[in-house]
Amino acid sequence: MADSQRPSNTEGSENNSVARGGGGSGGGGRSGGGGVRRGSVDFREGTPWKKILKFSVPILLGNFFQQLYNMTDTIIVGRGVGHIGMAAVGLSGPLLRLLIAIFMGVSQGATILVGQYFGARDEKAVRQTLHTAIFLALIVGGGLSVVGYIYSPFVLRLLNTPDDLFVLALAYMRISYCGVVFQMLYNMSAGFMRGIGNSRTPVYTLVLSSAINAILTYIFVFHMDLSVAGSALGTIIAQAVSCVVLLSRLHKENPMTRISFKELRITPPVAKEIVTLGFPSAIQQGAMSIGGVVIQGFLNSYGTVNIAGYVAAMRVDSFAGMPIQAFNMAMTSYTAQNVGAGRMDRVESGVKQGFLLSVSLTAVMATLLLIYGRYPLMLFTDNEPTILAALTMMRIVVPFYLLNAINQPMGGVMRGAGETVIPMTNALMQTLGIRIPLIYVLNYFLKDVKAVYWSQVGGQLYGFIALQIIYRKGNWKKKAFARIESLYGSADGPRNGEAAEDSDEIELSIE
Repeated sequence: MADSQRPSNTEGSENNSVARGGGGSGGGGRSGGGGVRRGSVDFREGTPWKKILKFSVPILLGNFFQQLYNMTDTIIVGRGVGHIGMAAVGLSGPLLRLLIAIFMGVSQGATILVGQYFGARDEKAVRQTLHTAIFLALIVGGGLSVVGYIYSPFVLRLLNTPDDLFVLALAYMRISYCGVVFQMLYNMSAGFMRGIGNSRTPVYTLVLSSAINAILTYIFVFHMDLSVAGSALGTIIAQAVSCVVLLSRLHKENPMTRISFKELRITPPVAKEIVTLGFPSAIQQGAMSIGGVVIQGFLNSYGTVNIAGYVAAMRVDSFAGMPIQAFNMAMTSYTAQNVGAGRMDRVESGVKQGFLLSVSLTAVMATLLLIYGRYPLMLFTDNEPTILAALTMMRIVVPFYLLNAINQPMGGVMRGAGETVIPMTNALMQTLGIRIPLIYVLNYFLKDVKAVYWSQVGGQLYGFIALQIIYRKGNWKKKAFARIESLYGSADGPRNGEAAEDSDEIELSIE
């Protein structure tokens, strides 16, 4: 972005040293008080794989609790309401994500900006990005709650929801949409935390949220007999509490991230750059959600047992994807901070190490699920047809998680560098261009629900091959060097003096 568009206090080339890290602590640009606090990771120095792993472990734990969160919800509903209730909650998932996903994609642009500006120590830009994003979340979240509540019945009918699931699914969706704003603010705040190098606090907050959700859902379903509505209500309350806690922690984390009601407004240049960076991810998330809805509609035609089996399988095999998600987030933050600091040398050295960690941990998780997958499935239900349907899916899908173990972190590197179009295009083709058409082709020959599962594998194979070719061409690096040049006036990054001064100022202390 041109200097005139950057949300900082710098005007003209003579003042660019403030944004680059050459200024003092005064003014609204780089702040001496904006160093890395305890619990945060400074990716700009140290051994890359150690920093990536240290940052990823809390995220991995967070993903574990997130999956435990989902599993607990499903187990309680499956045992308290039955496999019909589990299917109703499961088929509601893609529909709930449909409206939320677009904004969450845009919010990734804010997360990337915060990481880059934090790496450059531009306090004013960080604060403007933070407050603009929060204000957008409040407005959009409220609007989506109204739209989702009104149009839920129409969408359920459009997808040929089985009659025995309609009433339960509608109740779950309408209550869940009422809590959209809390989910948006929580996910955005967690992204900001990771953007400035703190991956621990979101985990602690998620653990708290998981505990609250489990306790409330159990009470609402088993003791108050609220059925799936109790599950949705417990989730909303838990998200609201965790949202408040995380925003409070973000406020105290760093002088750069202090939240002020007076600053809650849309800053046009910031909003423009958030949308520019996040729009490709928004399109990707939206298209993926549309694809998920189409796939869910196709799955609905195979009846309640296969829907319930799909839900149970997705809850279990998602554990194999935990390392993938963790290293995807880690590589985005790692790249964003080093691009912001003008350290492309560290980006390149950390990529292979991050990929190796991702593949290794994913292989272990996938192996465990393939061998012992039946046992966690039995937690959800004792309905044997449902268990067999779930096992069928897992045996097809889980081995190919290794492809995503490279794909997702690779996309994370590109997004951290500011190249969000390529991961978006690849994901769109993978889902809309390959998987959905493949469902119909495979179903013509197989005439079985396995067509849904094998189409997922086909999409992943395409995505892996395409992204490998694109990544090796290296066009994404041009975005990174352009960003470095906009921050420092040169694609070579900060001058030696600036880098040394910044290194002295930033002190890493992790408990």
